[in-house]
Amino acid sequence: MGKIDEVLERCLECRLCVDNCEFLKSTCETPGKLAEDLKNRFAEIPNVPYSCNLCSLCEVLCPEHLNIGKMCHELRNQMVADKLAPLPKHQSLIDDQIWAASDSFFLVSPGLNAKDCKRFFFPGCSLSAYSPDLVIKTYQYLQDKLPGTGIILGCCGAPSYELGDQSRFQQMLGKITAQMEKQGTPELIVACPDCYHIFKENAPNIQLTTVYELLVKKGLPEVTKAENNKIFSIHDSCKARYESGIQDSVRKIAAELGYSIEEPEFTKDKTRCCGMGGMVAYVDMKLLNRITMGRVKELPHDVLTYCASCRNAFALTGKPSIHILDIIFGSELDKTRRKSPVIGAARRKNQAELRSRLTGKAGITTG
Repeated sequence: MGKIDEVLERCLECRLCVDNCEFLKSTCETPGKLAEDLKNRFAEIPNVPYSCNLCSLCEVLCPEHLNIGKMCHELRNQMVADKLAPLPKHQSLIDDQIWAASDSFFLVSPGLNAKDCKRFFFPGCSLSAYSPDLVIKTYQYLQDKLPGTGIILGCCGAPSYELGDQSRFQQMLGKITAQMEKQGTPELIVACPDCYHIFKENAPNIQLTTVYELLVKKGLPEVTKAENNKIFSIHDSCKARYESGIQDSVRKIAAELGYSIEEPEFTKDKTRCCGMGGMVAYVDMKLLNRITMGRVKELPHDVLTYCASCRNAFALTGKPSIHILDIIFGSELDKTRRKSPVIGAARRKNQAELRSRLTGKAGITTG
């Protein structure tokens, strides 16, 4: 258990990470003491490694750049290998992973002419669940600006990765990369920061970019601009913590559309997790609520984010929030900002609807 030993050897017990992390506050005095406890009896306290958001803020704040999330993830991998996990509480998440890889949602379409396909758009499972309309409008934009763009519906496998279920993760990731190799298209356009992180770290042969960077590069569509200098509190996804290109693109889009951005104290590389990271919701809803409400208190205005899971987290608290694509391709923003979170059966319903709408269009073929 290399990460545990690393924390044991290097932790300065300065508590900078503890003071800024609800998970650490609730479990330990210092990461060093947590590492010692986990090393001796992690099988007796299985919820603890699964209660970390894996957000990496500790790594930014720590003078030694220790990452407690990496330690917890290493333990999750070990627990799955030892058949101590996934935990019973994770069963609904596993069911969602099976669904996302099934023909009920998974789809590969190279577009009207397979020979012309040069790249794929991968909206991810969360954005697909949040708004089929936004996915379709974004895809139409990409086809217009970048002819030869196909689409893949599915999940990158991030939930399985975060559970420590490496076997299922590799199956899900491999299902996507195999389709790209079959088509001979190395380029992938993603909308989800989590997907971006997964592909960047685990599929280095893919030429990766985001919808947001392309919107800045290719130009925004003609849309209604903001009135009355609307101000948003911006929330950066923790998976985009080190991705300044994504962060800057989102801010440029908002500014071009006439919106003002207010940066919280913890922003960009120091952003706080919305609470959804690390699959914490499946083992400790009270902790999730504390994390999310803590973040909400730092965001005085309506929240603007570019992660559908983050948007869901804020919506669960009743905090008005929207996805960046809402201000580009959406409508009725006053209604959207109060939209209920898309969870449970509603996720699958929207994902299935998206697949059905795409396959109902001429020229769409499944892989």
